[in-house]
Amino acid sequence: MAHITQARRLERIELNADRLSGQYFGWGALIAVLRIFWVIAVNARLFGSPPDDIYVRIGDWLGILLWGYTLIGLVGLGAVLYARSRSEEATSSTRAIINYLGVVLFLAASIRVVTVIEADPARFPITLWGLQLVNGLVLGGMYALVALGYTLVYGILFMINFAHGEVLVMGTFGGWFALTYVIETGGGTFEVGAASVAGVLLPLFFAILFLPLETLAARAGRRHTARAAEPDPTWFLTLLSLPFRLLIGALVGYGLLQALGGFAPHIYEVVTTIVALLFIVAVGMIVSMLVAVTVERVAYRPLRGAPRLTPLISAIGASFFLQQTMLNVFGPSKRAYARPKLIDGTIDVRLGDLGTIPVTKTGIIIVIFSLLLMVFLYLFVQRSKTGRAMRAVAEDKPTAALMGVDVDQVIVITFALGALLAGAAGVMMGFHNQSFNFRAGFIPGLKAFTAAVLGGIGNIPGAMFGGFFLGLVEALGPTMLGIPAEYKDVIAFSLLVLVLIFRPTGIFGEVLAEKKV
Repeated sequence: MAHITQARRLERIELNADRLSGQYFGWGALIAVLRIFWVIAVNARLFGSPPDDIYVRIGDWLGILLWGYTLIGLVGLGAVLYARSRSEEATSSTRAIINYLGVVLFLAASIRVVTVIEADPARFPITLWGLQLVNGLVLGGMYALVALGYTLVYGILFMINFAHGEVLVMGTFGGWFALTYVIETGGGTFEVGAASVAGVLLPLFFAILFLPLETLAARAGRRHTARAAEPDPTWFLTLLSLPFRLLIGALVGYGLLQALGGFAPHIYEVVTTIVALLFIVAVGMIVSMLVAVTVERVAYRPLRGAPRLTPLISAIGASFFLQQTMLNVFGPSKRAYARPKLIDGTIDVRLGDLGTIPVTKTGIIIVIFSLLLMVFLYLFVQRSKTGRAMRAVAEDKPTAALMGVDVDQVIVITFALGALLAGAAGVMMGFHNQSFNFRAGFIPGLKAFTAAVLGGIGNIPGAMFGGFFLGLVEALGPTMLGIPAEYKDVIAFSLLVLVLIFRPTGIFGEVLAEKKV
């Protein structure tokens, strides 16, 4: 009986050790990160100057807790190794050892950060951390938008589209040409050209709004059914009214624009600038979408049933093809984005006696626009009919095809959605950085892939989180570790290696179908 009880205990250890070691790693990472940010807040005088002793002691207690947690983990790891050595079954202890080493790595990182900051607290004021935080959010917003394209394609085709970075740059080029057109239309002035563009687009927008959009959409949805052939007097009346609706809508839009120009010139300038900027972003998104759909049709669809390595090689080839095409067509020189007055400059965020943090207007736009696009994509995938078809194809392509889903069409829509987000990110990157060339998307594309892996590839919320997390680590990491900012790329790609070692499925976990698993 004693032997049976001992065997059951050993079996329980075998079943739960890896899971418990994963939880151990997560809590250790949380304690280390909490200690790092607490020490930063205390030394940046966020709790007063000088801070109360209680705040300093809390930082010391967190350090002691992390040390004790690491030692307890060492004892637990020794117990697991001993139990498995006594077990008759050969069970690997690699995962438990890796998770413990991860906690040790977080301990070493926290010691390094605390040592750097406490050596000279005056070098790290709260304004410096605030500025780096803003830069990290801006980078994270762009990475997240591009990472969504990776995660969408991977979730359905189980492949990495390494040409996605070049799709991003094609959108940047498209936005640059649209911006050049607006400036040339205005005789070298963006605001004048924006007024001309808005004078066409705004009346057209109102003309479309005056159409019976729901009736037209319903009719288009029934065009392949028998009811579409039945005579419908109401439909013929609606069809005859379309030219008059278009004309009335255009007149309303034009009249509203002229009224703003005459009675509210400041609002008129803001409206026309926003319309022109949306036009530039839309052109960049459309260019990226067309490139991505073409790449899918030429480089990926013929290899749909091939082994997984073959589409990966094709994706790398497509990446180099697009890069060399842009080099030969557009040249190696950098192109410059000219910012209009509305989005140029900074907004100062005052922190009282602690100082002021300058935040660029383009950075604010990137963060807000990125979040809106990501929320829209998530709702589209979860609640729309096309989104349900995408999730069905990701789960089981043959069964989805038997249920009437057009698999090829769904895959094209997936590439188009990812490319639209990448195109928007490319245009916003151009306005924020103000210069780019044909290679500008290679490194951001790789970092966005890192963000997708970090959050859990195939997972839309994970890609969002991974993008912002990677941007923050890239912005704050060199300052925390006391190393030059040029090492930010080293930190980003080292993070990819560490994630693959310690958390192969990402923070949020991969979303894969059972057949893929």
